Amino acid sequence: MANLKLEVVTPTGKVVEVETASVTAPGVRGELGIMPDHRPALIQLGGGAIKYDGGEVLVRGGVAEVRPDGLLVLADKAVLPGQLERGEAEALLKASLDGLESREYLNDVRIMDLNNDRAFAEAALRTAGH
Repeated sequence: MANLKLEVVTPTGKVVEVETASVTAPGVRGELGIMPDHRPALIQLGGGAIKYDGGEVLVRGGVAEVRPDGLLVLADKAVLPGQLERGEAEALLKASLDGLESREYLNDVRIMDLNNDRAFAEAALRTAGH
């Protein structure tokens, strides 16, 4: 069975590098699945969990490049489950929800950033119990 290489990189370094049969990633327009021999693409990521065989990594925005040999993710922020303190995730969730409810200075970019923060925090809180 063919595999693809998944690399997740942030401005501070590489977070994940694995061989996997498939990847599911949170695009800004919904979840997407990547399998070996996927058509090349450049995808804007939202917030949430990138899932692969045997694990997941939480991301908060960025881009994913589907290449012939795999998937390269350039994430604004990425952590493995359990690396984000529960209190930090709860504070981020509260701040994002407050920002969305405030309706002050909201434009498309700000709304997308707040939604990425919300989805990232929710994914971190879901995995905190595991």
